Amino acid sequence: MWPFSKSKTVATKTQPKPVVAVSTIAEVNREAVREAISTLGLVKPETENTIVRFLEDKMETHPRQTLTQYRKSEQLTKEEKNAIGLRSTASMSRQAFEDLTEIGLKEPLKAHETVLLRATFTVQRHRTIRQLMTSGVAADKSFKGIKYDVLNMDCPICGPLHGKTIKLDEASIFPLKGCTCATANFGYRADIDFLDAWND
Repeated sequence: MWPFSKSKTVATKTQPKPVVAVSTIAEVNREAVREAISTLGLVKPETENTIVRFLEDKMETHPRQTLTQYRKSEQLTKEEKNAIGLRSTASMSRQAFEDLTEIGLKEPLKAHETVLLRATFTVQRHRTIRQLMTSGVAADKSFKGIKYDVLNMDCPICGPLHGKTIKLDEASIFPLKGCTCATANFGYRADIDFLDAWND
């Protein structure tokens, strides 16, 4: 999993599709980005295609590195950077600046990264569920369900779920309602009873 953030965010504003209604990877990526942009409010909605493009990077590069590079094109002037609380040597491209909302301007160097991280965790949850469904693991009698793997134990919604097992069809790829994690950095792992498999 990518490194995670413990900063707070607001409740989800959109009603994303359940995983069964999102049939392709491209659709999952776009739904994940839309949810992140809408919920966090850090970048403008028209930035959607840009973030989707970054998400299609096969996750070989950490979002921080990806977005640092994005901010290195045509730069704001030193005066413009100072006006938003940045050092004159900080990388802030004009395009990245224009992407930001008033909320995003409060943390201009982290706004895009936080959005991309949130979308990335959503996509990772989808991959986990899809792999379990297609690999045959879920059909084995030793498979007991899918277990929450929570990184931010301080979240009042995610924290108490750590280690809890639920049915595969109950697992949501999207952030949980009421979750206060900016990046919604929880995942899933298979709950397998190895003794049951051994005794078969």
